[in-house]
Amino acid sequence: MLTTKQALDEARRQEKALRTISGWRTILFVLTACFVALAAWGFTAGVIAAGIAGVVLGLAFMVLTMVVHLSIVRGQKNVEAILASLEPGSKAPSEG
Repeated sequence: MLTTKQALDEARRQEKALRTISGWRTILFVLTACFVALAAWGFTAGVIAAGIAGVVLGLAFMVLTMVVHLSIVRGQKNVEAILASLEPGSKAPSEG
């Protein structure tokens, strides 16, 4: 079991990591939009190879963006659970 100080330190470290990962999510989202724009340009300009590459890369980066977003959401819930376990009278979440 963690002491109060250790739990607070862990929550701070996780919050800092979540801010970093949030920046990655923004970059992935921008790249997804760029690849979708490449796909649209490729298909409208008749450059089929660019259109296909844009679709494939756009889908791949969209999936990566969703995975990173899910990890941020789960991380925030974890930080909330750590902080909730420190409140007086609260029961620590069970492991399992």
